[in-house]
Amino acid sequence: MASIYKRPDSEIYQCQFYVKDPATGELSKVRKSTGKTNMKKAQLTADELERAAQGVVQAGSDRARQAKAIFAEVVRDVEREVLTAPAVRRYLSQLLAIATGEKLECHTLESWIAEWLRRKSRDSSPATMARYKSHTGAFLSWLGDKRRVKPLESVTSQDVRKWKESLSDGGRAGKSVLGYLKDVGAVYRSAMREGIVMFNPCGMAIGDTDTSDSHERRPFTTREIESLVAAAPSAEWRGLVLAAAFTGLRLGDAARLSWEAVDLAARKITVTPSKTRRKKRVVRIPIHPDLLAWLEAAPIASDDPAAPVFPTLAKTKVDTSKGLSASFVAIMAAAGVDRGKPSRVIGEGQAKGKGRVTWERGFHSLRHSFTSWLRNAGVSEEDRMDLTGHSSRESHKIYSHANEEAGRKAIEKLPRLKTAKP
Repeated sequence: MASIYKRPDSEIYQCQFYVKDPATGELSKVRKSTGKTNMKKAQLTADELERAAQGVVQAGSDRARQAKAIFAEVVRDVEREVLTAPAVRRYLSQLLAIATGEKLECHTLESWIAEWLRRKSRDSSPATMARYKSHTGAFLSWLGDKRRVKPLESVTSQDVRKWKESLSDGGRAGKSVLGYLKDVGAVYRSAMREGIVMFNPCGMAIGDTDTSDSHERRPFTTREIESLVAAAPSAEWRGLVLAAAFTGLRLGDAARLSWEAVDLAARKITVTPSKTRRKKRVVRIPIHPDLLAWLEAAPIASDDPAAPVFPTLAKTKVDTSKGLSASFVAIMAAAGVDRGKPSRVIGEGQAKGKGRVTWERGFHSLRHSFTSWLRNAGVSEEDRMDLTGHSSRESHKIYSHANEEAGRKAIEKLPRLKTAKP
């Protein structure tokens, strides 16, 4: 760093610094006037003079000569009209290696997606990873074989827009299309943060996606849940419906609820939802009286504290043709509870098009009912988020706990069901 000083007969600061001779390696002293009387400004000027002097010396160094040779090759390629994107990346990599010793990281879309998925797998749930793989895989498949050699930065907004149109033309609803675009956009945002690309080609397509054709999930009414409980084909199914309605747990979490998560004495369920398991988000839910009555009467088939509360249903998969979701649809039909509209329709109630068809109402509607009951009972948004396990609003709440007494009072405000018997 340059040093500054004053001569006895002057108010102007002088500076001195050393530069290395690239030929001999010896240091030579340089002295200059900063032309400044203010110490801070003089130091800034001295530093600039030092950098400029070193730059002049380095312009004749081996590294500078190597860089000039590379630029000469670039000029020759331009003159011959043979400069390509791979060649530009190769030249940039050589320049970066000369300047810093680092290797320029280059990716095709396929290789960066693979790296992005690897990183995401460390803190994302299996369900979220399945969605990421499906959405990014759909984009790679749409691009075709050229994806293996197509540079990450060469995908254009027009490419994404054409893909978006193909998704819509295939019958996917607006919200589904938006989900695809957001996940691929996240791939590019991560690359931008690392300086690998300068542009996210998904930005414009995300911003103008029309979702007016998509429906919102609808909750069940209290009477409809009573009908579902009454129509349940077994005691386990009655308990599962009650558990979802009065805890807001998703289907997989509710079906695999273990007895070690249930504290009958304290009237509390403590569980880590699978969707937030990697974030270690623990949810503590006071047990509603109707659910408590079922749990107290339910047989415990094993002394193992990890034994499932619903032993038969816990062994059943969720989304197969004979899985829990399909079984619940049959229960809805038996109870006379309407599923609402499908995400895609042609004619009267017939779904058509590619992608998964969703309905306005299904098992997940019990979670909506739970949240709606809490809201209608006057429970604050913060307490609702604690009870449902939602954490997007404030990330620090991942490490906080709900007020159990407030939660108990909130649960007591929920309606009682006429048919909620074990």
